[in-house]
Amino acid sequence: MKDIKSIVAEFIKSSDGILRLRPAWVAHDFLSAGKRLGLKEEEYDVGERGSIIERWFCSETHADNRIDVADEGFSYLEIPGEDITVIDALKVCREEILGEEYAKTHDCLGRLIKIYDYGTRLFMHIHPKAEDMKKIGKNSKDEAYYYLDAPLGNHPESFFGVHRYIVEQNLQKEIFLPLLKEWKAGEEEILKYSTAFFNVPGEGFFLDSGMLHAPGTALTMEIQESSDVCTVFQPTVEGYPISKSMLYKDVPAEDAEKYGEEAALDLIDWELSSDPDFYEKRHLYPHVVEETRQGERYEEWIYYGSRKFSGKRLILPPGGSFVSRENGVHNIFVWKGSGKVNDYEVKAGEFDLHSCMDELLITCQKAKEGYIIKNTGTEDLVLFKYFGPDINVDNMPEMGHIRRKE
Repeated sequence: MKDIKSIVAEFIKSSDGILRLRPAWVAHDFLSAGKRLGLKEEEYDVGERGSIIERWFCSETHADNRIDVADEGFSYLEIPGEDITVIDALKVCREEILGEEYAKTHDCLGRLIKIYDYGTRLFMHIHPKAEDMKKIGKNSKDEAYYYLDAPLGNHPESFFGVHRYIVEQNLQKEIFLPLLKEWKAGEEEILKYSTAFFNVPGEGFFLDSGMLHAPGTALTMEIQESSDVCTVFQPTVEGYPISKSMLYKDVPAEDAEKYGEEAALDLIDWELSSDPDFYEKRHLYPHVVEETRQGERYEEWIYYGSRKFSGKRLILPPGGSFVSRENGVHNIFVWKGSGKVNDYEVKAGEFDLHSCMDELLITCQKAKEGYIIKNTGTEDLVLFKYFGPDINVDNMPEMGHIRRKE
């Protein structure tokens, strides 16, 4: 560990707190890939593990798949000749990465960012709440979506919750228990009890743990708490059969044995899932960050309203520059264009399975000192910043505001 500490500490010092990362690709075997992640056609197929369907960013979270791969989901620092994950770097250089004060109350980055790229709509599912996941030693996860400006796929609408009358009349088990017991191949009937909203590029939604949802096919950038828990309630998605084991994946074993399908239904937050004002309360759209505005240049909040995580978007025209200062450690993903972050060249789409030029981790010290972002290309530079818990709290807009022009 001493060797790792000296290597990581030297890397942080020599890179002036701006750390390059390797891409983290995650495969799944339950649905088809949308193949919009920018890989070569032959690189998506990973055999019995399925297809690469997600890319995770600056990740300290292990992907929980049927076929386990020891390091799947973990991000690696781009240190020549070394294979050191972000999570291992945090073990030996926590204060150097997180900052001395933040490290007193946080031992990790505490969030997960991913782009998921499914060829079909996802199944109806929840991420069980914190009190339920504590029983099995796992973390829960709230999450938020941002729909990227890319081909939307065949079903760019997401289902959220259930119709209010179901909960008001206490019909949850009467309606859903037979569907779960039968787990009938080809059956997607559960969707008729939900409401769908179109996936508008540049906008998104906030999802609390415990809420039923079935995301659509838009290329979706998601930020969430560090967790990969999931309880699935849909036996088939567009002809793809879903194993019933996914219903019990994160249900406590003793509850599953004693109560069967009812144990899974009991994990749903029914009041939240039947909120008739869901759209008004949880719809996200960009808000200008006035306190960092620099003339005609400005950032926008795209994830906000929760102290668990947050995120910004910056769009710079050719030749434009922006001085960035933040409250703490964060990471950057370049979605479009090319430029520099201080002296480090960045370029969207410049990656393969093992290296990239579009992903950086900014240490706390460098974030507070500040750094310069420049567009050196011929098209707009579009990048995103992601923050973990308690980095941004009182400086963000609240969710639920009526939309207005800004």
